[in-house]
Amino acid sequence: LRCSVTASGFWIGVESMPRSVLRAALQHERPIFCGRQPVDNVLQTQLGDMSERAEWHEVALGTPIGQGYLLDLLRQRLPVDRVVLSLAVSESGYYSTHKTPLDRLLAQARDVVEALLVVSRGAEAVMDPNIGASMTIMLGDCGESATPLTEGLAAFVTRFTQAESKRWAEMGLSLGVERAASGE
Repeated sequence: LRCSVTASGFWIGVESMPRSVLRAALQHERPIFCGRQPVDNVLQTQLGDMSERAEWHEVALGTPIGQGYLLDLLRQRLPVDRVVLSLAVSESGYYSTHKTPLDRLLAQARDVVEALLVVSRGAEAVMDPNIGASMTIMLGDCGESATPLTEGLAAFVTRFTQAESKRWAEMGLSLGVERAASGE
């Protein structure tokens, strides 16, 4: 007797994802949304009644506790067929002037690199190549607010993903990067 389990899809960093991506994610059979949730549940309100289909988890990827919580969630919701990670390389407030304190610049760079490594390695560990599992890393459009550091972080994420995607393909997994429109 064979039991079929519905695969989970994770959308991580929902606070920086376009609403159109989240609406499309709700079409997944088992959507799980992770990120910094506003106290007023504005995301759920904007997505309407369909948002009740999703599991919502408050996850602070910039902390060891948040990273551990996310990795535990990935393991607990097997099988996983889809992971989408939104990286805010041009987070507003970090680069409002050229005189941004060095500690804030380093913290933002560290947050992006840590989230990329933690989530990609965690996803790789739990994904099953037999179900066509894939991970997409979304980068927001830096637009006119781009600085050398934000452009450098975006280039690093893109190059890292290109290099890792070859290794993932050898394991039967898919890894890619895409730019998200900043219009939402």
